[in-house]
Amino acid sequence: MSKTLKKKKHWSTKVQECTVSWGGSGELVTVVEVRGGAELGEFPYLGHIVSEALVCHGGRFPSSGDVLLEVNGTPVSGLTNRDTLAVIRHFREPIRMKTVKPGVC
Repeated sequence: MSKTLKKKKHWSTKVQECTVSWGGSGELVTVVEVRGGAELGEFPYLGHIVSEALVCHGGRFPSSGDVLLEVNGTPVSGLTNRDTLAVIRHFREPIRMKTVKPGVC
């Protein structure tokens, strides 16, 4: 007897990209909290987000808990929290973020 297997989609098909700006009121980290990091054995992920201060120019608006994969094409998965924040601070707005919902990978 042969059973047909349901082919599952690869997690990379669920990656969301969003271009955000925050009106120049300080740095992105004042509007979006970045938590986790390699020093905790976690991927960097988004904490509290002040959605009133963020403008999404394209893509899906990021939500709290989303795993942060890239910032402007620079991979941040596997970096410490401090290094992830340094990558974010390096770029001016708007910033392209690639995220994925937790538990998808």
